[in-house]
Parts: sequence; structure tokens; C-alpha cells
Amino acid sequence: MPTYNIVEEGANNTGETAIDPVLGDLVGSNTTIIFPSGTYRLNELVVPSGTNDLELIAPDSARLVPGQSGDSIRWIDVYSRGFVLDGFELDMRNTAVPPFVRMNTSSGNWELKRLFTRGKVRAATDGNVGSNSSGEARTYFRLSSAEGTRGLLQDCYFHEGSCAPSEASNRRAILVESGSGQLYFNRCWFELWGENTIYAKKPQGAMKLYNCFFRNTQNGMRLGGNSEVNNCVSIKNAQHPRQTWSNGSLQRGVNVEANAPTNIEQEIDSYNGTLTVTNSDFYHRYNDSSCGGAITAPAPCRHIIVANTRISYTSTKNHDAIYTYEGTMNDGTPVNLETLRLDGVHVRNDHNSEYAVFIGQEPDTWGPVSGVLGGSGPQTNSSYVSNRMTTNGNPTAPITTPPLPSPPSLGTVPMQSAQVVRIDNTGNSSASGYTIRGGTHVLPGGDDGATIAMGWALTISARRPPNSTRASGTVPAGQSHVFYVSGGIIETSGSGPATWTVDGEVYEPGSEQALLVNSIDSSSQPTKERGDEPSRSCHRTASSLQSPRTGTATSPCTFASETSPTVASSINSKNGSIWTVCTSARTIIRSPRNRVNASYGSEMGLRIR
Repeated sequence: MPTYNIVEEGANNTGETAIDPVLGDLVGSNTTIIFPSGTYRLNELVVPSGTNDLELIAPDSARLVPGQSGDSIRWIDVYSRGFVLDGFELDMRNTAVPPFVRMNTSSGNWELKRLFTRGKVRAATDGNVGSNSSGEARTYFRLSSAEGTRGLLQDCYFHEGSCAPSEASNRRAILVESGSGQLYFNRCWFELWGENTIYAKKPQGAMKLYNCFFRNTQNGMRLGGNSEVNNCVSIKNAQHPRQTWSNGSLQRGVNVEANAPTNIEQEIDSYNGTLTVTNSDFYHRYNDSSCGGAITAPAPCRHIIVANTRISYTSTKNHDAIYTYEGTMNDGTPVNLETLRLDGVHVRNDHNSEYAVFIGQEPDTWGPVSGVLGGSGPQTNSSYVSNRMTTNGNPTAPITTPPLPSPPSLGTVPMQSAQVVRIDNTGNSSASGYTIRGGTHVLPGGDDGATIAMGWALTISARRPPNSTRASGTVPAGQSHVFYVSGGIIETSGSGPATWTVDGEVYEPGSEQALLVNSIDSSSQPTKERGDEPSRSCHRTASSLQSPRTGTATSPCTFASETSPTVASSINSKNGSIWTVCTSARTIIRSPRNRVNASYGSEMGLRIR
């Protein structure tokens, strides 16, 4: 797999001239292009079908600046499989109308990770207030994936939005119009979008929104069947931008819209399947008509589950906190809600005329119904609900802590210093257990097809920073779990046949080959066979925390810090980063989708492979 340092190949990293000619020469299948820290001006990158497994990696963060302005101009347009964009600030501060990013329906197994948008993402039509032309809406990220594949949007921040709260915009953050592959949004932050935030009601494939945060942003999550919202937070407590073409302003939490008729050829199916909202929190308290209900279903999909969810609601909008209506599809076909489950649902409703729970369309079959309704407003119109929930009670308040770290400062990207722990149980016939404790965060990832472990902590508060410092669980046979650990790995333990790696290096939890110990000499490290030992554990001290940036080795490696009195000949360290170096070949060994500090390798006269 060829790996190139784009600066060494001739690209300008000051932002003065476009990198397109250099980048175009390097683009190819099974290719990794490393971007050292700096600013890179990019006019357009098109990755055609067949150019698979192309990875653009900025190990220590880098800044991409559009070379062109215009919302009809493509900036990054991908038609292939296995594309990765990781570790970039997307700087729109000096671009009047930013171009768009697109993962096409033929693309798949792509990963957009650790991306941070700086500046407002405006549309060229933002001045056409009240035009009543929905065709003037524009998209920032248009996403899809092919059948049998998946896409991952992870640690991506869209928090500056499209305009100021008092302004109007026709720019939406995310559009998923079709596609039969699975899409995973993990740890994404959305705020201040004017047209829509996530418009994804139509795709045939599954939509999974995990650990995401929405605040004062237009329309929230517009979803159809085959969708899951897990450990997400929606807050509406202040003014948010208006939608330019309609001049309207409304934030819902989750809106169930199964109104697109099924068209398998076009990979559209908004009705079939189950929409699940679980372990989530909604704080919609703003006395204005722009404050919509938390979970609304004007056109319900086939099955709806709301479980272990907390809502606090007041508004002047004629919305209930939770409702189902007798909806129809766009062609007039009535939609039928077959099953509805409201289990462990807590709603405080202080709206003076609308309900905490309104059932306009009764399901054919009820699932479990439980929880507590309270507040000064009406409780429910449904006797079935009132007979099974406590009414006029004291519901549990929403946990409004974002389920991901706060937006990083200028010049950095999300999870920049995190170590990536992978517990790979593929190819094994039995489960493997694990425990990981970190200094600051331990948060699940979906890298390289890993199952995102949503039950990594027992309580919801323990899944929200800054309390999310520990993960434990079981990796089923044939699966992998990934965790991002920041602040250093303090303690690990494991059982079962799974293989552990940390930043690509094989790692033995419980061995004496300390990943983060201040002073280690490779000659003094005992060799430990994995065998079938039932349990393995490893403890770290806070004073020993470092941040390795290594590649992959085929066997466990020995590490040393720069403060070590004896540094192994195969190790180099600088600025707290730990390196694996093949001294005979003068080569940094790395593997696909793993971070490499290209600038340091160049200083050492090493060639990255």
C-alpha cells in the first residue's frame, strides 16, 4: 500500500496555491496520503469508481481551504469504496459560499472522521427570503452508501451552522436522499443550521445516529423507518436560524416522516422498518412557535420504539411533546402504525394546551408502556397510556450533557490526541470480555467496520463526558469493538481469544510490556504467551501518560518514553509521541487507517511506508 507525504511530493502547505496537481498525481487505489500540519488549498477532489481504499490522513491535524466558492460546486466527490478522510479542519471562514461534499450511492465503506467545520456554511440563495421555492435549498454533506456497505461519519463538528440565529439560510447540514447501505453517525455536533439539520427520511438502508448533539438548529432529525437514535441530546432553548425559502423556523427533536412511497429501484423506503429512540434526552423549553415537539410522527413508519428517554417541554407551538398522527404518503396512501412502544419514558410538559403524549393514530399492537408524565400541562389523550404510565408525577429530568467532547480550539481537531484501542474478535468462535479505563475519555468508535459498542457504560451519565472514562463489555464472536481513549490508558483487562491493538500495535492487556510507563528497557521486558489465559489486566499511573502515534507491527512491541534512561534501539520518541522504527530499513512501519506523524518521520530522515 503506497504511502506519500503530500508536502514531500511538492504540495504547498501554506494555503497560497492549490494542491490539486500534486494530489491528482498521487490519487490511486490502496493509497494513503499523509498531510502534515499546515493549510492546504483544494479546488476539487473527485474519486472515481474503482479507485478504492484511498485515504487522506492528517495525523496532527491539517486545514483544508476551498479554492472555489459556490454551493453547486463539488469539493470532495466520492464514487468509490473504502475512502477515508481523517483529521482535518474544513475552513470556510473566508469562503463566501462553500462547496459541497458528496458520498455517492455507488460509494461504500467510507469513513469521514475527526472533521471540524470552521465558519458559516452559507448558500448563494440565502437572500431570497420567503420565495416559497424549496428548490433553492442547498446541501453541505450529501451522503449515501451502496448495498452491502456502510458509511461512517464520526467525531465531526458542524456546530457553527449556516448563519447567525437572527438570520435566514437555505443551507442544510446533511442530506441522505437515497441508498441501501447502512449509515452511522457517531459523535457529531450540530448547531445553528437554517434549512434542515439532518434530512434522512427516505433511504432504504439503515440510519444510525449515536452519541450526537443538536442545539438550536432547524428541524433536528427527519427520519423514516429503519432508523435508530441512541444516546443523543436535543436542546431548543433559544432562537435559531430561519429557513430562507419558507421564512419559517421550527426545531423538532426526532420527526418520523414515512411519507415517501417505496421505490426499491431508487433505494427509497421511508415506511418499512422500525424507528427507535432510546437512551436519549430532549430539552425543548422555549416559549416560541419555533420550539417543536421532542418526538413527533405526522406520518408514522411501521414500528416505533421510544425507550429510556427523558423530555422536558414547553412552547407556544401547537405540538405535543410526543405525538402520532393519522398520516399519509405523498401519493395519498395512508400509513399504518403497526406497533408502538413507550417504555421508560419520562415527560415533563408545561405547554398550556398541548399534551405530553398524544396518540392520534393508535397502533395495531401496543408494546410495553411505562414511565412518568408530569408538569403543569395536559398529560395524555390516551387511556391506554394513562392506565400504564404515572400521570401528574415527577418525571426524571433530561440529562443535557452533550454525549461528546466540547468543540476543540482553533488549530486542532476532535480526538486529536486519542489512542485507538481495537479489540478484534473476528475469526473466533467465542466471545471476549474487556475493561478499559482512560485518563479523560473512553468513547466507542466504528473504525474499519467495528461494531459501535453502545452499551460500553452501565448508566447514561457514564456515557457522557466528562464521566465517560471507563468501558467494559463483551465482543461477540466475529465482531470487533473500537474505543478512543484520551488522557492516556490507565488500566486494561481482557479475557477470551480477541486480539488487542493500540494505534495499530499489537497489545497484550495484562502483560508487563507497558504502553505508557516512564522508563522501559526492551532488554528487560519478559515475553508473555497469550495461550488460553482466562484474564489479563494492565495498570497505568497518571504520571506515565503519553500519546503514541505508531503504525502496525506483527507482534507485541516494546515502548520507551523520551525520559527513559535507556531507550531501546528500535524506539524513538519526541514530544511525547512513541514510535516504532525499523532501523535497518530506516522506515516507519504503519498499517491502513492508522495515524503516522509524517513531519517527525521526515526530520529523522525516515521514509513512511
